[in-house]
Amino acid sequence: MNYIFKKNIWLHNAKIIGLSFNTVALIVFFSLMSTVVELFGIGIFLPIFQFIRLEGDIDALVADSTIWQYLVNVFDYFSFEPSISILLSIAFFFFFGRQLFVYLRMVYIKAAVERLSQTQRNNLFDRYLESSTSYQDSIPVGNLTNIIMLEVGNAVSAAIGPVNLIVFAIMLTGYLCLLFILSWQMTIISVVVLLIASLASKVWIKKSTKTSRKLVQANTLMSEFLVGRLRSPRLVRLSGTESVEKKEFHSLTLSQRKHRILITILQAKTTITMEPIVIGLSLFFLYFSYTVLNLKIEEIGLYLVIALRLMPVLQSMIVQVQAIQGSIGSVEILENRFNDLKESVEKDTGVESFNTFKQPILFRNVSYRYAKDLNDVLKDITINFKANEMTAVVGPSGGGKSTLIDLFPRLRLPTKGLIQVDGINIEKYTLKSLRKMISYTPQSPQIFDGTVKSHILYGKPNATNSEIQEAVYLAGAKDFINQLPQGFDTVLGEDAVRLSGGQRQRLDLARALASKSPILILDEPTSNLDAESEEKFNKALSRIRSNTDTTIIIVAHRLASISDADKIIVLNQGKVESSGVHSELLSQNGWYTKAWKMQLS
Repeated sequence: MNYIFKKNIWLHNAKIIGLSFNTVALIVFFSLMSTVVELFGIGIFLPIFQFIRLEGDIDALVADSTIWQYLVNVFDYFSFEPSISILLSIAFFFFFGRQLFVYLRMVYIKAAVERLSQTQRNNLFDRYLESSTSYQDSIPVGNLTNIIMLEVGNAVSAAIGPVNLIVFAIMLTGYLCLLFILSWQMTIISVVVLLIASLASKVWIKKSTKTSRKLVQANTLMSEFLVGRLRSPRLVRLSGTESVEKKEFHSLTLSQRKHRILITILQAKTTITMEPIVIGLSLFFLYFSYTVLNLKIEEIGLYLVIALRLMPVLQSMIVQVQAIQGSIGSVEILENRFNDLKESVEKDTGVESFNTFKQPILFRNVSYRYAKDLNDVLKDITINFKANEMTAVVGPSGGGKSTLIDLFPRLRLPTKGLIQVDGINIEKYTLKSLRKMISYTPQSPQIFDGTVKSHILYGKPNATNSEIQEAVYLAGAKDFINQLPQGFDTVLGEDAVRLSGGQRQRLDLARALASKSPILILDEPTSNLDAESEEKFNKALSRIRSNTDTTIIIVAHRLASISDADKIIVLNQGKVESSGVHSELLSQNGWYTKAWKMQLS
């Protein structure tokens, strides 16, 4: 216990978890009240035993015991005649009161633990969404999942654990005070023996800390493995690697099992060591009090009762210390993740609101380099995207196309150069207003488990029914939605596995159109589609251009789908190789010409 407070581990953990002083104070209050009431409940048995021994002779009781001198005055004050039934009723009242305060303490601690766990999980998720794109790229999803689902609970237990130690310390102090009143000589001897016995667990406590860190690591590896494999069962099956994956999973579960069993063994060693010591001490007291101290039988009996009640309290204290040390790894990983998230928060430097634009979106000498990379992905890019037109960005894989479109919504910030709209640097616009002007569809639609309608409303939950119908019409999704079992209320399941690739793409396009943002960014929307689905998507794109004033920026792999674009930009090895309309690019005999002939053949 001293180890914990000496290194300020509790204060540190409490600060990370957000454990308030008021919460601690209320828990301590409930504990103090339950202990006080219990001590009175136990203490009342001494006059009860005396009453039985002297057969209710009040004069003899007053002459024999100082306690009865006070009790008689209390009974006289309330005009009660001392009797065994009243004494037992008082004892029951005290123990009932003790249980009431224990109940309040248990419920309040559970409520506090759940509230703190919820708060920390919310904070982690909120901060993750607020973090920069580069940080989100770097953190494995399984790692964060493990922290949110498992390690947060362990860390909260580590923070609330010392409060439980205070609870046990209050109970221990109360018991020792009562024992001291009965026999100060034996109490001093008992305290010395118990302190020496508690030192035996010091080695096991240190091992608990090391084991907890290994268990956290094993849990993290397990979560990362599961998230990856459960999302890719077809890849595993078609690659014929089931046996390899099973072997790896079994290895991870074995590591978890070993570390959890070791923690239990360390706690069990403490339990089995303390119990014989306390029982042996109690038997020694029985002998010593009878042969040397000449204590009365009721005093000996009460002393033994208190000593035996003290044993589980002392055991719980030491086990709680081990549990705290066993959760240190969870606190450390939680603290490290919070620190990383704090440093990686997406900075919104904008103050102006972006509502409309008339002049082109202009990239001026823009370069971008990923963290830890030696070379720029984009190199001195100067291009523009005109309002109310469709501009296509094409080029070989790895040329920087997706990175380029990440720059406009400020998912990434240029390493050099600037991006302007209506002559204003986009960094001066607030992120909220900038991104509200943009709708985006990724190459692989990300559809959460829910209904068709809930996906279309994602991003604009207040869209009207007419807006939904218009978006579905423009996206070319109306026919297949009407053919679904429950239409718009059909539950899709995660990633909408019931739908074809083309249906998922058009459904996601409807989601983007429902927000009615003036800028639509499409990231290689037809790269995973068959010829029929690609044709349907291209027809949807034509409807959007004919019926709306939407500014479309499309990253494309298949050139036939963007040959009628108002402008085509060829991005090759991070540089703008050429730009113009389809016919102009074909005449230049560059990458576009070669790619067109290759795809055409």
